[in-house]
Amino acid sequence: MSTEWNMTLPPGLVLSVTGGAWDFPRNAVVKEVFRKGLVDAAVKNEDLAMVISGGAHEGVMKYTARGLSEYEWAHKPKGSDDNADPITLGVCGWKCVDDDVRDKLEKSVTNHQVAELECRTYFNVTENFIDEALDPNHSHFIFVDDTTDQRLDIELRVKLEREMRTFGETQYLACKDKVNRKEQISCSSSTHRTCHHTKIGLDDSEAWIADVGDGNQWISLDMTYPRRVNGLQMKGNPQADMWVTKFKVLYSDNERDWKVVDNKEFDGTSDRDTTVATSRFSSTVRARFFKIQPTKWHGDKPSMRFDLLVCKDVAVVCVLVEGGINSIKQACSSIKAGTPLVIVADSGRAANVLAHAFEGPNLPNLDESTIKAELKEIIRRDVDVDSTFDLIKEAAKKPNLLNIYDGSCEGGIQAAILEALRRDDEQSISVNTTLALLWGYHEALKEQMFGSSFTYNWKAYNVDELVLGALLRENILKNQVEFVKLLIDNDVVDLDKCVTWGFIKHLYSKVNDDAQSLPDHMWRIIESEGNVLDTVQEVMQELAFDKFSYYHGDNRGQEKDPVDDPYRHLFIFALLCGYDEMALYFWEEDSEPIASALAASNMYKNQSKKISSRYTEQQEHLKKMKKKFAALAYESLDACEATSKTADTFNVVLRHVPSWGDTTCLKLAELSVNLSFIGHAGIQALVDKVWRHGLHKPGNDARFCVKAMDFVQAPRVAFGQYLMFYLLFLALFSYMMLSDQLASRWPQEVEYVLMVWVATFIAEEIREMIAHSPKRYFRVPWNWNDIFNLTLFTVGMILRLTAFGRNEARIILAFSLFGFYFRLLHELTPFKFTGPKVLMVGQMILDVLVILTIMIILLLAYGMSTTAILYPHTSDPVSLVTSIIYRPYFQIYGELALDSIDVTADDGGCTTNETAIQLDGAMRCPEHVGWGLFCLALWMILSNALLLNLLIAMFTNTYERVNEKNELLWRFMWYTITKEYYKKPSLAPPFIIIVHVWRLGRFMFKNVWEWNSPTLKLGFNEDEQRHIKALEKQVVYDYIMKKRRDEQEQIRKEKIPDRLDKLENQLRVVKTHVDERFAKVRPSSPITTVQGTDAATAP
Repeated sequence: MSTEWNMTLPPGLVLSVTGGAWDFPRNAVVKEVFRKGLVDAAVKNEDLAMVISGGAHEGVMKYTARGLSEYEWAHKPKGSDDNADPITLGVCGWKCVDDDVRDKLEKSVTNHQVAELECRTYFNVTENFIDEALDPNHSHFIFVDDTTDQRLDIELRVKLEREMRTFGETQYLACKDKVNRKEQISCSSSTHRTCHHTKIGLDDSEAWIADVGDGNQWISLDMTYPRRVNGLQMKGNPQADMWVTKFKVLYSDNERDWKVVDNKEFDGTSDRDTTVATSRFSSTVRARFFKIQPTKWHGDKPSMRFDLLVCKDVAVVCVLVEGGINSIKQACSSIKAGTPLVIVADSGRAANVLAHAFEGPNLPNLDESTIKAELKEIIRRDVDVDSTFDLIKEAAKKPNLLNIYDGSCEGGIQAAILEALRRDDEQSISVNTTLALLWGYHEALKEQMFGSSFTYNWKAYNVDELVLGALLRENILKNQVEFVKLLIDNDVVDLDKCVTWGFIKHLYSKVNDDAQSLPDHMWRIIESEGNVLDTVQEVMQELAFDKFSYYHGDNRGQEKDPVDDPYRHLFIFALLCGYDEMALYFWEEDSEPIASALAASNMYKNQSKKISSRYTEQQEHLKKMKKKFAALAYESLDACEATSKTADTFNVVLRHVPSWGDTTCLKLAELSVNLSFIGHAGIQALVDKVWRHGLHKPGNDARFCVKAMDFVQAPRVAFGQYLMFYLLFLALFSYMMLSDQLASRWPQEVEYVLMVWVATFIAEEIREMIAHSPKRYFRVPWNWNDIFNLTLFTVGMILRLTAFGRNEARIILAFSLFGFYFRLLHELTPFKFTGPKVLMVGQMILDVLVILTIMIILLLAYGMSTTAILYPHTSDPVSLVTSIIYRPYFQIYGELALDSIDVTADDGGCTTNETAIQLDGAMRCPEHVGWGLFCLALWMILSNALLLNLLIAMFTNTYERVNEKNELLWRFMWYTITKEYYKKPSLAPPFIIIVHVWRLGRFMFKNVWEWNSPTLKLGFNEDEQRHIKALEKQVVYDYIMKKRRDEQEQIRKEKIPDRLDKLENQLRVVKTHVDERFAKVRPSSPITTVQGTDAATAP
């Protein structure tokens, strides 16, 4: 098979399917087995899979191969390698094939032409052997013939199953640090300090040297769990003329009872380094411990390097579906050879017989009479029932290989296959683990790897290379969250040691398997040049927080250095890749869960904004995840509030979080517009405290002067001060505009005062822009209003100073005054009954803009058409604008101007004389008045009936949407206004100039930068930070555990009705089986009733 067909053997999984050779009725369980179960089991493998059947185009053989072929055509990518497809191997007797097909096969030149033969679907049942047509969906065939009438195909299939379990070999690479020397190597003596420091690999520069030169020296290797070994390779000592010429190999499962392999000595090597001696065992040896004992050697003492040749682990399972006597022979022969069997119960005939025989707890004892009676029912020709029963009886002696699948097993036939492999004592643990991982059955995986019956020593593995490299890293990339949980929760890996900077870089560099599912920003990371983590930092600054830093200070770390917070790095990786379940798991383990949840919420919010509105499903998913993490942050904060002191809650949300850009939870909640978090009672208590008294740590200086300064700088005092001076500014501005101040040639005193006042406004806006960065400054809508007002005032005053622009200056300043009055709405936000209404006004302005856009289009359509109908010869631009825009606009509000439409020259109100129109300005008479009135009627319907009602509906929707969150919106706005006035200087304009001059002087003379605003943040020393983090982590952990218990309890309650229905169905099936068996043993004579006898005493 390897040579002729160029197969890569052995495969990772072998499914030997046997069963009915005729088409048979298929119930729901059987359909699931062929359509999904066996197909998924075969295709979901990293290594090649092989499915063995009889190869005919009927029954089980046809259904199995057709299912695999249909899956291949449906899921195989264009241009992919054919060698990656599962092998479907047909094994049948040469005389079982139709004569015509045999003739074509004998004349064919290459094997692959077999699949192109025309298939025949008839059976010649008149002969001793059925002439079978070959199934075209099989990829390979093996025909068995010894010129006799024996069914050698059964024997060959059993040999194939057994050979696949032991075929092939690979070196156990102890020489490349795959062995944990401290845990796995022991020896009788060594010239090294201990055996743990001994290097034994073939490529090592050193070798094991016994400290004593006698025949009792040995070195042993712990394989960590039983594995199949079929040989050994050996070299000498590369540093001295020392090598082993003869040796024995011993094996054991407990390091106490040792047996000698093949009861003989093996030949060793003949020099120190160039010769590799390969010794093969006569048969495969399965054990955990292997000991090499030199008997002859060159040199003073035994010295060598070696590697064991370990057979590749292959999972082999036989599956029985329906079938006849030959299927029973095949299944029982497989069991006898050590292959586990999965019987699909209720599929018919042979499967039902074996299921009934093996389902009881009394194995290997069988009900001989019942089984023979059932065998006679399924026999279609003369067969020795006694010999068939003997086969069944022999198979019953191996109950660990017998497995019955009745369709009730959660996980389908794949779960049954895993259970069969788990119960097989000879099966390799690693194969079961790999299949469970690939198939997604993590409960089976958990039982296999960490169950009470499993004594696998994880610590014996080299965690860095085998467990971490092959399991953790790859399964994070594959988004196998359940398996990652098993590794971490069961302490298989220590993330604090395993997750290094190189580990993180490897993750980002290998995320390129599924291009369609990756977010756009991940392609930017994958395709980046240079340090990939720098690109990750840039992406995170765009999505999470503009001051986010992937590193702490200048600590960028070396490749092998562990990262400071492994869960946070893995959490960020999962978020960027869109691995939602993985991100939730790492969030649960995060040391700063509240900040991480808020940052994740903000990331999902920003991602949804960047996705085109056409991808509604993606947007909805991102919004759903944003709400989920926002809810987690809120519930975590609520748990902190419920289980700790109020001051501790304040500390949690106000402490700086270095891992998220040295910001605070409050700031992250504000960025993600998390209304529920900001609206939490604990946060509002903090906001109220800051509003009234400012922010300071408990225990600060309590002197009168300090308290006085806190009072002056409190946001409520600053708000009152700023509002009072702003009203005074509006009063002076209004007085200037309404009086004759602007009529004079030169500015008056009031104007000079206003100029200085506005100059302080401009200085404050510049300071805010510097303090918050221009990008964040321009995100605030009210800042745009300030820029508009200040720009108009400046332009108006410049024109005021010129001799010819005073009238234009008055108009511009009037619009500036309007803007300053409009700015007064912002001062209403701290009040509960007006703040949300101000937000409604802003939302409704956006609604008006939408309606205005629609109205302009309809207005131009109506204006153009009516002007062309009524006044086709007009060339005056003013008249055109009036007819197209001016008149239609005011008609919306009821100014219909019918006297200019429904008028004629006879009425004297218009004329058709072009001279009078052009020279005297007379009104032109309209033409086609009837059509003009018709267009007007349509315009009134569109503008008043449709647009107006649409605007009302949009206003209503906006009102209901805002009013629904009225309380939360007001709390959020109160927080923002509190933060704004907390950051403002203590003096309001125009006296704020004193603060600016003071800060400028300190910067110029003392180089002290004080232009940044104070932030809602408390500083803590290292011990305080550690205490707050531990408190937050513990509280959130308790909350997660409680939530998980509640969810499990709810699931348990929901499953009770389903379990009762399932139990009822099982009882009904049992009753049916009991009635059937009772009917078979019931006496043929009717039972007579004894009259007059009590039922309790009747015989």
